[in-house]
Amino acid sequence: MKKLIFMGILSLFGFNNSIPKNPTFEQQLEVFKELGFELNNGTNKSDIERWEKQEFLDEPFTLMYITLGQTIEREPWTPLTNKCWDFDTEAIEDHGSYIEIFENLERITRGKLKFENVKDYVNIEEGKAWVSFTFSGKDYKWNLEVDDDWVDTDLFSKVVELTEKVKSKGRYTYFDTGGQNAVIGFETEKSLKEIKNRTSLKIEWLE
Repeated sequence: MKKLIFMGILSLFGFNNSIPKNPTFEQQLEVFKELGFELNNGTNKSDIERWEKQEFLDEPFTLMYITLGQTIEREPWTPLTNKCWDFDTEAIEDHGSYIEIFENLERITRGKLKFENVKDYVNIEEGKAWVSFTFSGKDYKWNLEVDDDWVDTDLFSKVVELTEKVKSKGRYTYFDTGGQNAVIGFETEKSLKEIKNRTSLKIEWLE
């Protein structure tokens, strides 16, 4: 009885012992499914199994979370899930690069936020780039820094400010992969806490 009471107290403070020890590929996938990571139409489990299964075991939950943010490896390059997006920060090549970023930032909100009339201009040689769009009935145009094909990361901070202005229930999240890519999500306080409790992933709020 004392043990049950103690475990109940731990759960109140956000401690969770439901993380399986040395989780298998299937266990990891099941946890993500329970957390709402639904696979999009046209995708299936085999699209996640693009790496050796041992790699999923070596990096439990981490590699699967990154992979779930990617697309299938064939046309029409469908995103595996709309819960997160694995973004390569070295992705600014030409006109349309920032449009694609906004399309993904909208997609992972799953209908909660909408960016309309998105247009951009990117010319690496000129050192000039900008993006314009309509959000919550207001028009915006942001001039962007050009550094070869690297994204202007200030863009994301500005987008976060917009979500704060409209007091969105959901907020953008950030997961550092240790490389030049990052996984961006969109969660509520409650859903992020649950993801972190079930996976131990060090996901932070995007700022």
